[in-house]
Amino acid sequence: MKHQPTEHTTENNRAKAKQNFGLTEAQFDKMLQKMKNGDDDLFEKIFLAQFEETITYLMNRYNTDRSTAYDATMDALLKFRKRLLEGKITYYNMRFLFTQMASQFLTDAFKKKAKLSEIDDDDRVEDEFEKVDDAILDYLDAAWKLLGNQCSKLLENYYYKKIALKELADTLGKSDAALRKQKQRCLETLRSIFLKHYKQ
Repeated sequence: MKHQPTEHTTENNRAKAKQNFGLTEAQFDKMLQKMKNGDDDLFEKIFLAQFEETITYLMNRYNTDRSTAYDATMDALLKFRKRLLEGKITYYNMRFLFTQMASQFLTDAFKKKAKLSEIDDDDRVEDEFEKVDDAILDYLDAAWKLLGNQCSKLLENYYYKKIALKELADTLGKSDAALRKQKQRCLETLRSIFLKHYKQ
């Protein structure tokens, strides 16, 4: 006889999904297999579910600027993808792991900046990570420029200038729900453009 899931079991499953970008273990396994075959749905899911949240966390936790937090989060995203493909990440609080990786990249960047400030410009060596960072930023800049004025202005006002969605909706004469959908579409467009131009 098949047992019906209890309220406690359902709550546990919801909590696990929240810790893993909203995915159940079965969904994660399926998307990971597809990812190994060249489908980036899982990578995109992580991008949408975690990217902005992690940037905000780093800015608040380490009292740093958005640009620095952005770089650390992007480094973590790419490393996370690499480890997923290598089978080094399993379904267990991936959200926490991702945030820890981003925090580590940020603290490493702080240490590197402190060391570089102690030596002359002529003695500085551009290592492999710095080259990768520059390339990533180029792709992101290109993606942003291709996004279109309406989307870029909306995302800039919401994420950079921290203007509430309700306030933006009132200014544009739109409903909260309509503007929320527009913001989601803009994020998905930015993600698609970035992924199209950046292939590891």
